[in-house]
Amino acid sequence: MMRRLATMAVLLTSLLIASLLTAVTGPAHAAGPAQLVDMFGRTVNSYGVKLVDWQGYLANPYVELTVRPPADMRFPLSVDLKAEGTSRLMMDLPSQLTATGATKTLTFASASEQKPFRLAIHSKRGPGSDEQHTLRVTIRDAGGATYQHSLPIYVQQDEKTALQPTLPVAFDYRYDTITGYFSDPGVRTAAEEAVKDWFRFFDMQPFDTVATGAEPNHLPGNDWQNTVNVTNNAAYNGMYVFFRGIQTPYSTGYPAANGRYSTRGGQQLAGPLHRSTAMILEYDEANKQLFTSLADEDWYKTDIAGSVLDVHGLVMHEYGHAVAFHSDWAGMRSYVNGGGTDPDVVEYQGRAVPLDGSYHIPGDQPNWDRISGQSGGWTHLFPTRRWMLTKLSLLIAENAGWKLNRELTPFLKPSITTTSLPQATPGSAYQATLAAKGGVPFYDWQVTGGALPAGLSLDRFTGAITGTPAAAGSSTFTVQLRDYDRLSTPVTRSFTLNVGGAPAANLATGATPSASYTSPWESVAALNDGIDPSSSNDTVNRRWGTWPQTGTQWAELTWPSAQTLRSAEVYFFDDNGGVRAPASWRLQYWNGTAYVDIPGTYPAALNAYNRVTFGQVSTTRLRAVLQSSGSASVGLLEVKAYA
Repeated sequence: MMRRLATMAVLLTSLLIASLLTAVTGPAHAAGPAQLVDMFGRTVNSYGVKLVDWQGYLANPYVELTVRPPADMRFPLSVDLKAEGTSRLMMDLPSQLTATGATKTLTFASASEQKPFRLAIHSKRGPGSDEQHTLRVTIRDAGGATYQHSLPIYVQQDEKTALQPTLPVAFDYRYDTITGYFSDPGVRTAAEEAVKDWFRFFDMQPFDTVATGAEPNHLPGNDWQNTVNVTNNAAYNGMYVFFRGIQTPYSTGYPAANGRYSTRGGQQLAGPLHRSTAMILEYDEANKQLFTSLADEDWYKTDIAGSVLDVHGLVMHEYGHAVAFHSDWAGMRSYVNGGGTDPDVVEYQGRAVPLDGSYHIPGDQPNWDRISGQSGGWTHLFPTRRWMLTKLSLLIAENAGWKLNRELTPFLKPSITTTSLPQATPGSAYQATLAAKGGVPFYDWQVTGGALPAGLSLDRFTGAITGTPAAAGSSTFTVQLRDYDRLSTPVTRSFTLNVGGAPAANLATGATPSASYTSPWESVAALNDGIDPSSSNDTVNRRWGTWPQTGTQWAELTWPSAQTLRSAEVYFFDDNGGVRAPASWRLQYWNGTAYVDIPGTYPAALNAYNRVTFGQVSTTRLRAVLQSSGSASVGLLEVKAYA
């Protein structure tokens, strides 16, 4: 009797579990996941999605994906999308922001429907590491059955070292005597960061010094009455900013239209560039609260259209009138009179962008920044929160006379940086990864001409060439790179991949290594120990690094007799911390009396050898000279040299 009761209990338990699984998973047959397809026609379910947090505090590009519902569920059905991992994740409207991410629901009447959505990430202030988050997809059909799957969201952080203005910015709060807003340290910090965010993107060196008391400007009283004449109380050689809080009726910024312009070496700079600006802050104290947090994870709380006034976003927008978007800037008057047909603006936005009568970029959708879907005003493709600088606004601001730093990642055009591929061996596993930079780096790689050696394939998402080549031979093929910008021109490069033959001898192993500096815990012997690294952050094998030394550093191989060299490879050490890939590098050889630069193309890919091929040189010394980036140090994991 007890055995029968136990058997019945097991049976009831099994039935209960089966009914619960049916409630979760639906029909007895296996329902398929929704397919997520990108602009290149790639199904991203297995790989995931890649976003980029551009260098500087800037509205980031979005990626657009198309959802195709599974055909083997009952319609109508809904697809719930949830981007999890950080409050900075967002999706296009209608959607919701939360402390852990963004949510959005799409509904489908039939399996033939497909619907797009956009995914982006709000900028992170300052340098940071690459991130990985999760996009969770939950399908609910008309019968109550559900199916859930997820895929990774990779975020590439382009700001590896803090981006600071090259032009000094001085702030003057002496005239904040009406409201005292700027006596609040939070208000002051948020406002200063908003101003500096403009100058972080300008490639400008200091001007001639303006003496104390030599720069007249003016500030308003309440309701813009009773003009107060002011001047600088300290000498400065950059930009001088007067801050003042008033009570009504609005906030704004403006340049000093005093006929005095910035000079360098006694020569007036083109533009011309005003020597000082003013920023006026006003808000409705009865109905709004000032929000001053600059914490990245707090940005979603800045509901500008509601009861919170975000100081950073407001100052960023209004100071735009002081720094460029104002009729007192001669260059901007020319831009307006020309109908917004600046070539850089037209190339980027795909059309002219005229300003309205108040020197704003119009707030309608055709004038939103094309690849971020945001603007410096009230309306965006995404939930309205903090006003952000956009690439479009910076390109227009350049017309005032400022020079943008075109070496920053938002302004780099896409390019393939790999110049050659290592030799393969028949019957042996092969792996080499093509590298690129610039554009919007959710890249698509394809072979568009010729063919890879039999047995090898190219991963469209990663650019990795992998497989096992079947036979010896030489294959020449053309690779096409597209970035996630519909207006970008595809980039191509041809490669020759040799399979078979005796591998070239690595002459580096017979040399003596030396360096300009070696960290006490690292080893100069790593340079030519013949060990291939597993990655640029190899933590198993020896490494050569220069932390905490920065600037120009070198690593050298010296042979007891002259060697004839035609190519070399270096593998960069990058721990995503104090040691980073160099900003630039070059090879030099010793000609008997001096070091001579070796001309060539110098790629700087991570997790791969960077090969340089050059004309024949005969030397006893080969030197790799590395220029560090910002405050980071440099390092190498291996150097190879070939005849």
